[in-house]
This record gives sequence, structure tokens and C-alpha cells, in this order.
Amino acid sequence: DDSQYFANLEVVPAEADRAQHIVPIKITAKANKRNRYSIGPGYGTDTGPRGTLAWEDRRVNSEGHRFNTTLQEASRQTQLKSDYIIPIGDPALEKLTFEFSINNQQPGDLRTKDVSIGPSITHVRGSWQTVYYVNAVHAITEDVAARFTDQLLVPGIELATVPKGYLGEDLFTRTFTAELRGSAPAFGSTSEFVQLHLQAERSFDLWPKWHLLLRDEIGATIVSRFNDLPGSMRFFAGGDRSVRGFAYEELSPTQTVPV
Repeated sequence: DDSQYFANLEVVPAEADRAQHIVPIKITAKANKRNRYSIGPGYGTDTGPRGTLAWEDRRVNSEGHRFNTTLQEASRQTQLKSDYIIPIGDPALEKLTFEFSINNQQPGDLRTKDVSIGPSITHVRGSWQTVYYVNAVHAITEDVAARFTDQLLVPGIELATVPKGYLGEDLFTRTFTAELRGSAPAFGSTSEFVQLHLQAERSFDLWPKWHLLLRDEIGATIVSRFNDLPGSMRFFAGGDRSVRGFAYEELSPTQTVPV
């Protein structure tokens, strides 16, 4: 049932055979609909008006492979993402994913466009989820002075806590997430960097109807020349979940441009 391949599942025990110490069990399962389509309009104070179109094929074949594709359009970001998912281990939690994405953004005074493709492996052990991945990225960065193009091979690892009863679906919040990634000329990349990104969130119940939410986020990048770092790999701040009073991703390191 947790695999979400079935719409409903019924397990009914029959009369017990006390001599053989056997309890016959009848299991009745109804397959979930193979295709799911969704459309969603919305508005965010950071992104402005936005819309989402999505399609998921829950059963590509008898092995339980899945395919989904999502298009998200907003005033400052456009993303097309497609995943081909192969269940491994626990089919509700663990998977091998092949991802393709196109992402256009406008962080700060930059314009970025990334085309990314690569595999990832997701494992869940207890309350921890680990994702190993490697992405081939074609990154374009435009600023007021020039346009830069980078070819990257970016391996990385992500570690996150997951709540009890987690079934592999998308989560709005996680208590702790750590991601380490990087790239180097040894991989055939045109940019060399190592990057660590940490996020933590905790909610405390103070009184009935009163809660305290603490959230922290920190990122650090080791790079020889900051200008060599693609815009999509840089950290930006500002927005309703960051430094309020500033526009979404408006804050970034300053750069002197000769005129």
C-alpha cells in the first residue's frame, strides 16, 4: 500500500486451522490509475503569479518503473523537470532516478539557464535519507557586462532527516538537510569549486495555538575566483523565507564592473 501502486488494499483473515497452526489470508488489491494529470495556478510573494502542469505515469512497465514530468512557470523562474524512476530495495522509499531538467532563473542582477541530466540513488535508513548523485550541467550566466558558459560534471551527496511514517513523497519541511557538492577540471569541468549547504528547522509548541518556529540556513563555497562560479551555483538571500524586507534573491556578493 505504501508503494502507491494500489488505490486500495484489503487483507482479510479466514478461519484459523488450529491443528496446522495456519491462518489463511485473502489479499485483495485494486490497481491505482496508471496516469495522473494535474494543473495548479498560484501566487507567491517571492515568485509572483505561477502555474504548474504535471503528468505522472505510475506504471511504465511490470517492474514498477515510473515517469513524471513537471513544468513550472513564474515571473522569475521557469523549470521543466522529468524523472524516470526505478524502485530498488523498499519500493516505497528507495529508488534509482534519471533526471533531466531545464531551469531559467533571475537571481539578483543575473540571468541563468541550466540544462542538467544525471542519475541519483536514494536510500532511507531509519530516520535518515541519503541521496548520491552526479549531474552533467550546461550552465549559462548573463550579467550586465558579459555572458559566460560552463560545462560541469557535479557529483554530490545529500543527507536529510525524514519523519516517522515517511513514504517517499515530497516534503514541505525537513528538520535537517545537508548537501555537499563540487566540480573540478579533472572531471572535464570548466569551473572548480566545493560547496556545502546546511538547512535546519524546528517547531516548538509553547501554548495552545502558539508555536515558535526556528529556521536557519547557511552555505559556503570554496572557489579560487568567484567570477568563475556559474550564477546558478551561487548563494543568494532575500525573500519571505530569508532576509525579509529585500526582494527574492536580491542579496548577493557585490562585484565591481568597469565602465
